[in-house]
Amino acid sequence: MNYFWSYFLIAFLVTGIWGCGSDSPDNAPGDKSSDSDSDSDSDTDSDSDTDSDADSDSDSDSDSDTDSDSDTDSDSDTDSDADTGSDGDTDGDSDTDTDTDSDSDTDTDTDTDTDGGVAEMVGEIDRGSEYVLEFTDGTDTWFFSCSEEEAGRINEFELNGDPIIKSSGSTDFDHGSSFWLSPQSWSWPPDAEMNDNDWAVSVDEDTHTITLESDDISAYEATFRIVKEYSVELEKKAIVITYTILHAGGSTADVAPWEITRVRAGGLTFFRMGSGSVDASNTGLSVYPNDEIDGIVWCDHNEMNGDSKLFADGEGGWLAHTDGELVLIKTFEDIEASDAAENEDEIELYGASTYEEVEQQGAAISMSDGDSQTWQVYWYLRALPEDASAEPGNAVLAEFAEGFATLE
Repeated sequence: MNYFWSYFLIAFLVTGIWGCGSDSPDNAPGDKSSDSDSDSDSDTDSDSDTDSDADSDSDSDSDSDTDSDSDTDSDSDTDSDADTGSDGDTDGDSDTDTDTDSDSDTDTDTDTDTDGGVAEMVGEIDRGSEYVLEFTDGTDTWFFSCSEEEAGRINEFELNGDPIIKSSGSTDFDHGSSFWLSPQSWSWPPDAEMNDNDWAVSVDEDTHTITLESDDISAYEATFRIVKEYSVELEKKAIVITYTILHAGGSTADVAPWEITRVRAGGLTFFRMGSGSVDASNTGLSVYPNDEIDGIVWCDHNEMNGDSKLFADGEGGWLAHTDGELVLIKTFEDIEASDAAENEDEIELYGASTYEEVEQQGAAISMSDGDSQTWQVYWYLRALPEDASAEPGNAVLAEFAEGFATLE
């Protein structure tokens, strides 16, 4: 009996001690224990998180949570918080983790695209075999070239690699852009110094200018010299051509400047009609096919049957040509019909089967020994506007080209 009571007493004591110990092992982070341990751990985790946007935000949230009962609450709450914005923080405690994460990230990223801005030069002018004016606005690139050969003839004018000038040919008269004295009362062909010979050339890289000078040119029982200056106006994205005629001796003569630009066959040339009518003068050729629509004369090379010529007075000081993809616009000082050289006109076209001449002239001025005159022409080359079409009468195309004359 004594042993019985002894075992009973030992069992009673052991059971009492076990029942008064710490919480059951289920009381792990999950924290659903009924344990009075209110675990104040509201863990508001203000985490202002300015979010430098690398957003490492390890948010160690040490949260040692040493609540006074023995409950060590392993809840180390490492809260790796990859910070997806809502702060995943699955941590079962209340952990409201306000993490406002304003992340304004304004991303000012200034677009450096200079489309529509001022152009800048590309490369050197003197490139050995040719002299080049190349410039870009960051979106489009223009390329203009000449050489001292063939009287400083313009050989190329391109936009993004696409040419508008017929750059080569089988004769001295079917390619490039030339400059002659008007009227064409000198005997054909033109004086070699005006069309074929090499000219003296100089380059100014600072002012983006190519200067070409002729030797003596014989015409009208007098001697003349011509100076050509090719330069760039970067704000307008235009080639500026300045022609100077010098009278170097001999008879007094009425002389006008004359630019002859050859383009490839198949294009459409147009201008605003001035006074008078369109004709072929006394050339013996048929009149270049044309239609006048709302004051604009349209000349379609595709409609031509045999070599043709056109003489007309223009209005507004512009002449344009399109090949269906590009538009060349030439602007210059408008003249009265009465100011044109004898048997000449302000606007002249010549059409052959393989090319066309797009020509304009300035006013005829009486010149004597020592006199000079200067004539300036702007060349613009642009893509055909998306809402325009290369068709006679297209008002959008006419308005587009005519707008360049107001830039002077």
